Parts: sequence; structure tokens; C-alpha cells
Amino acid sequence: MMVEQPQTGEQLARIDTKLDVLISQHGHVAAQVADHEVRVRELEAAHHRTDSKVTDQGADLADHETRLRAADRWRYALPVTAAGSLLTGTAAILAALGKH
Repeated sequence: MMVEQPQTGEQLARIDTKLDVLISQHGHVAAQVADHEVRVRELEAAHHRTDSKVTDQGADLADHETRLRAADRWRYALPVTAAGSLLTGTAAILAALGKH
């Protein structure tokens, strides 16, 4: 019993067809990889922008904290300053009345 070998032209046609299928599939996969790469880069850029915003907000928060503490120190000093001014004014009035 002898197995008959396919013709060389027929073999070449099958190989050519298989190569065409593989090349087509490779092109599709390559396009998916390129699309994936673009999406990954966009996500990385968005992450970087978010990190920058968080850093900027941290600096803004520190600035606000400094200004609020300065305003609180000034506001808490007002009663002492007002009492001192009142006493100084009273003393000035008494001094002026005592001279005459």
C-alpha cells in the first residue's frame, strides 16, 4: 500500500493560504497591541496629572494652614490689645483732667 503524495503545487497553495491566514491574524494582534499601548500611555498620563494635582493641593493646604494660623494669632491678640488701649486711653484722659 502506497500513500500518494500531494502535488507540489497543491502543497505550495496550502502553505501560501496558511501563511496568508497567519499574516492576517498577526496584523490584527499587532493592531490590538498598538491600541493597548496607546490606552496604557493615556492612563499613565492621567495618573501623572492626578499626582501633580494632589501635590499642588498639598502645597495649597500648607499655605492655607499658615495663613489661618497667622490670622488666629492676630485675632486672639485683639482682646489684650483692646484692653491695653482702653487702659492707656483712660490714663491719658485722667492725666489730662488732672493737669487742669
